[in-house]
Amino acid sequence: MPFHIAEHQLIGGILLIISLVGLIKAQWFVANTRKGQRLTISFGPKYALWIFRLIFITGILFGATLVTGSIQPIQWDS
Repeated sequence: MPFHIAEHQLIGGILLIISLVGLIKAQWFVANTRKGQRLTISFGPKYALWIFRLIFITGILFGATLVTGSIQPIQWDS
């Protein structure tokens, strides 16, 4: 019996992993990317870091809900 995973679970898992890595490396993003530097100039280093953390935590939560099946993607009739 071949291994089968639903598409939304795969996408949710990848999003979860990428967001988790992003959350771990949030300080690097603030210091070394243009967007991070722009946020630092606009909001200061403390709030720029929290903005990145909030974005990655949102990605983790959304990915986890996709993996668990709590939310389902829209499926159009063929």
